[in-house]
Amino acid sequence: MKSVLFFLVLIVVVAGSASAQAQPKTSDVSLVGEIIDIKCYTTGMMGGRGPEHEDCAISCIKGGLPVGLLDEKSGEVYTIVPAKGMKGANLALLPFVAKRVKIQGSLLEKGGNQILAYTSIEEAK
Repeated sequence: MKSVLFFLVLIVVVAGSASAQAQPKTSDVSLVGEIIDIKCYTTGMMGGRGPEHEDCAISCIKGGLPVGLLDEKSGEVYTIVPAKGMKGANLALLPFVAKRVKIQGSLLEKGGNQILAYTSIEEAK
């Protein structure tokens, strides 16, 4: 009987710790940086960023490649998704590609991924 009880308690503890680990770490943020296409930035293709790369980045993002924010303060790259809805952020972010923006939302980190679920974006001054 004791071994059955011990086994049940062990299952509850393991299940509880697994569900706690499954939750992403979140924080509300306001960041300033450049909207980039992650593939070209990471590979350095055609410079990978800046005004001279804008046309390439727009083509890549229209094609479905992931869009990101290159944070000007930390140099970190965040994959951008909308905070609400089931569609990607690509088309909504096209007007901001290769531009300096201020973006607000929730930063989600899990398994080495850094996702920015944005709620607002505007060109930075």
